[in-house]
Formats: sequence, C-alpha cells, structure tokens
Amino acid sequence: METADARSARALIFNSHILGAGAAQLGTVFISCPESAADAAYRQALAGPGAWHTCLTRLISGRPARAVANRFTALQEIVGDLAIPDYPIAYDAGKALHAAAKARGDHGFAAHWAGQGAPLSRAMPAADLIAVLARKIAEARHCQAG
Repeated sequence: METADARSARALIFNSHILGAGAAQLGTVFISCPESAADAAYRQALAGPGAWHTCLTRLISGRPARAVANRFTALQEIVGDLAIPDYPIAYDAGKALHAAAKARGDHGFAAHWAGQGAPLSRAMPAADLIAVLARKIAEARHCQAG
C-alpha cells in the first residue's frame, strides 16, 4: 500500500512536470527536524491540526506569504486592503507583537511560515529526511515511468 508521503512525492513530481517547474520548495518539511531553530510552539503548530489550515497573509513581510493560520494571520481580516509597510518594517513589527504575546504565554501571534505541505513535516534528523525524500521521489518516478 502506498503511503501518504509517497503519494505526496508523486503528486509533487507530477504537478511540477505538468506545470513545467524544474524544482519545488520543500522548506516547511524541515522545520520539525532537530537541527531547526524553530521553537516548541512552531513545532506544535506543524504537528497539530492547524498545519492543515495554512493561509496567505501580507502581515508577515508586506508581501503574500503562507503561514499556519493563527491569531496573527487573522489580523489580515481587520487590515483588509490597507497598505502594509514593506519588509523589514512589517516583519519587525510582527516580531515585536509576537515577543510581547509570548512573554505572556500566548503563542498565537507568531509568524509560523508554512507551505501547503505543512502536515508532512516530520520530527527526524535532516539527513534521514533527505534520504526518505530521495527514496520517495525515486519511487514516484519509477511508478510514473511504469
């Protein structure tokens, strides 16, 4: 039986090929690795049901970015179409808001950057993750060719 990871790798290759992409960005999958500097709240956000609910927001950097939906990203509804300051102003303001909230034990204002594959993040050493990804991509290519 094919695993969800194998199906995801196959979809990544298929969609990349169909769309003409020569590469794919896989940053989020590495956040749960022990080598990552992500804090416990970020790791929990990726391990929980919130990882299935990413959204685009301009609040993090002034430009559209995908993040795990939380209280910070919900502020986008209040801001609406108002101009967001360019980076690094928006980013620094968000970091200050997060620091103030975190000091009170509230982790809902963090910029938890996350791609659409956020639920696939795994807590394993990065070298092991790379080996798994390479194997899954090879399996997907083999299935696609056959």
